Amino acid sequence: MANSLFTGTEVEFADGKKRLIKPLTIRQLRKFVKLVEGLDANMTSLEDEDIDKMLEAAAVIVEKSDPKLAEDKDSLEDAVDIVVFNALVSIAMGTDPNA
Repeated sequence: MANSLFTGTEVEFADGKKRLIKPLTIRQLRKFVKLVEGLDANMTSLEDEDIDKMLEAAAVIVEKSDPKLAEDKDSLEDAVDIVVFNALVSIAMGTDPNA
């Protein structure tokens, strides 16, 4: 594979910092899927509970690239916006966020 996604994709977060994000491992995927099941895929009708789930899912995605950010909910809320969240999900699932 000439252009491996395993090398990761650099994402600029809402806090201005760039972080290298890689696809989820199977262990991470299990946690991630439990968090996002039931979320509105179009994100047109979000409750606070849904946003909390999105934040937890983002924490799973960044836990290997930036463990401190993944553990700090307040900092994570400031670092992840909807554009970043969508890119994180794409990369985590092994797809190109720019495709």
